[in-house]
Amino acid sequence: MVQSKIETFTAMLAEQPENAMIWYGLASEQYKLENWAEAAKSLRQVVSLNPDYTAAYQMLGTVLAKMDDLAGAQQAWRDGIEAAGRTGAWKAGQHMQALLAGVAGADE
Repeated sequence: MVQSKIETFTAMLAEQPENAMIWYGLASEQYKLENWAEAAKSLRQVVSLNPDYTAAYQMLGTVLAKMDDLAGAQQAWRDGIEAAGRTGAWKAGQHMQALLAGVAGADE
């Protein structure tokens, strides 16, 4: 079932390659399959199309952490916190602050 959703999102992107929401949907399905590298690529596409898409930064940080790229995860969350500040998405910003603090605490 998930694979067919990936195919659906991929087909939609062929028609609307600049649609950040479709990219995010694709990334979510790749995340469910634990296909971290593909999810990270899709999420990077989301934030390049829409730099204020806070949920994408949050998921990107999580994906990068799962790939053991802690520096990349921290940067994604910092960028997401910045986006949350621009958009007023304070709850998302707080969540990414907590994720950032958790990763930073793990380094010590």
